[in-house]
Amino acid sequence: MKLHTISLINGIVLVLTGLWAYIVPEVRSITALIPVFFGLAILILNKGVKLYYRGIANAVMILTFLVLAGLLIPLKGAIERNDTTALIQVIIMMVSSLISLVFFIRRFVNTRLKPGQRSPQ
Repeated sequence: MKLHTISLINGIVLVLTGLWAYIVPEVRSITALIPVFFGLAILILNKGVKLYYRGIANAVMILTFLVLAGLLIPLKGAIERNDTTALIQVIIMMVSSLISLVFFIRRFVNTRLKPGQRSPQ
């Protein structure tokens, strides 16, 4: 699968799952929208990832890492509260971001191994 497609899917998953986490519970937490904003940023920058502008691709890779790292706190909270729905939501976002990050790192390594050439998508 192509890097920009994985990134697009990750952005969509972050937006939809973040909205689900915000809308469904009886008590809404504004912090549930943080992955939505990161997902929107990833979606906006996806064209640059598709054309593989290195700066944009690196920025999206960093955003993806920040989302993944930032989801550790909600994961801990969901486990402590025994909130199965929140746990599922956080795991979905973390798995999506981890897969995307692996593709970004693989692309980054391939580009570093072949300087001056674009690695195949």
